[in-house]
Order: sequence, then structure tokens, then C-alpha cells
Amino acid sequence: MTVSQAISAGLAAGWRNKALVLLFFACNLLLAAAVAAPMYSAVADHIGHSMTANELARGFSAPWLTEFQLAYANFLKGFSTAIVYGAILFLLLNAVLSAGAFEVFARGGGARPEEGGSLRWSMHAFGRGIGRLWGRFLRLTAIASVFYYVGFWLWAGRVAQFDCWLFRNSVREAPHFYLEWLRWALLFFCCFVVSAVVDYTRAVMVAHPDQSTLAALGAGAGFVARRFGRVMAIYLGLGLLSAAVVLTYATFARFFPQSSVITVFFWLVVAQILLWIRWLLRLSAWAAAVAYYESHNSVTPVAVHNTLPTSV
Repeated sequence: MTVSQAISAGLAAGWRNKALVLLFFACNLLLAAAVAAPMYSAVADHIGHSMTANELARGFSAPWLTEFQLAYANFLKGFSTAIVYGAILFLLLNAVLSAGAFEVFARGGGARPEEGGSLRWSMHAFGRGIGRLWGRFLRLTAIASVFYYVGFWLWAGRVAQFDCWLFRNSVREAPHFYLEWLRWALLFFCCFVVSAVVDYTRAVMVAHPDQSTLAALGAGAGFVARRFGRVMAIYLGLGLLSAAVVLTYATFARFFPQSSVITVFFWLVVAQILLWIRWLLRLSAWAAAVAYYESHNSVTPVAVHNTLPTSV
């Protein structure tokens, strides 16, 4: 399978499983709403139905933000802690849900056009994937978190400190400037590599459920290393589509300012549509990883039709 074929297979699988994309979108939206609810209550109590509320509907106000921070200092301290716990819950939720998604793309009629991808088979595979893989996916998420921590510790911590020390007495700014860009590029590159290894490790787990988490991690890392260029090209192709979604929203925000309650509501609707597309592309990247891995490892997916009772 070529890079373009893997991207096409991933996008097709994501589009055929729109209900699965909607499930991820809804779960994460509800979680975000639960975390944001205390902030909404605090802002509503602070401004009420005053003229400040009408002014904020038309744009951001720095003086109001300063006043709000002083008046609700204790609340904001507790809210920052709630955001941390919300982020952890977000990570755990998506790790569990991804177990079902990878099972759908591997055995539920998701990754191959000829398998159809009907809703009945997909939902059956989704539940089966969560039931048998959620524990290993959580362990893999914990291991990946350590890799991400090491990457940020190295490039955003130690290397940044060394860069500042190296040019502390220098009057030439150009070398320091370009080295900073290089440092950030290497940080993002490491994040992409870790993300690719995690996704292909998940594909290994689905294809070989008898392997342990560490064994699957080794197999996934080896697969990425052997086909590094093509794997990164698949990530880059789908990543450019995600960047286009972000650019679309930035352009919309630039040329469609908030001027009333109606335009604020329209902003919200457009943001949710683009966020749904972002989840579609994320799940498409998972499906592309499954399709590309299976095409190079001769993995024959289990026929879901034979695993279900005929009465279903």
C-alpha cells in the first residue's frame, strides 16, 4: 500500500464511520462542557445583565479581565486544578474509546472499502474492542506520557537552558534565533514520532491481541523505524488537512467578528462543525495506520459476519 492509498483508505474509513466520529465528538464536548461550567457560572455572577456583558459580546476587554482576576483569585486557582484533572480524564477517556475505534477499523468493516462498514458490525466491533483492549491501551497511554515528558524535558527544558547559556554574552541574535526555531522543530518532530509509534502499536495490539503491551510497543516502533519515511508522509498528509481546518477557523475569526449575540452563536456553531471535522481527521489517521500496517503484515481481519449470531 502506498502513502496516498493509506491516506485515502483512512479518510474513507472515517467517513463511513461518521457515527463513531460523532461519539468521540459528543463525549469530549460533554467533558469540556462539564469542566467549563464553573467558569460560566463565575462569569455570569460577575457581569450579570450589565452593560459590560453587552460589551463583552462584541469583543474582548482587558480591563474587565484584570478586574475579574482580582475578584475571583481563589476561584481561578481552584479552576486551574480542575483543568488539570479534566485533562487527565480527557486522556483516559480517549484512550478507552480508541480501543473500540481501532477494533472497528481492523475488524468491524472500517479500514477496507470492500467490507462495507455497516453500523451494526461497527458498533459490535467497537464494544468488543473496548472490552478486550482498554487495559492495554491505558498502559500504552501511560508509557507514551513518559515519552512525551522526556521529549519536553529535553527540548523545552535542558536544551533551552543550554541555548540561553551559550549565547548569554553574545551580541549576535541571528544564531540564537535560528537555533530556537530548530529546537522547537525538533520538539514537534519528537512528538510526531511518539504519536506515530503509539498509533502503530495500537494497530499491532488489535492485529495480535495475544502480545503484551511492551512486545506490541517494540513491534510498533520497529514497524515505524523500517518505514519511517512513508509513515511520516501519511502523518504529514493528514496533518496538513488538520492544519487547513485550523486555518479555516482562523480566517473565519478574522473576517467575521463577534458583534452580537447572534454572531456569537454562529461562531459557536462553526467552531463545533470544524471540531467535528478535526475528530474525523484524527480517526482517519488511526484508520490509515491500521490499513497501512495490515497491508505490510498480511493480517487477515476476522470476519465479523461469522462472529455474530444469525439472528442479530
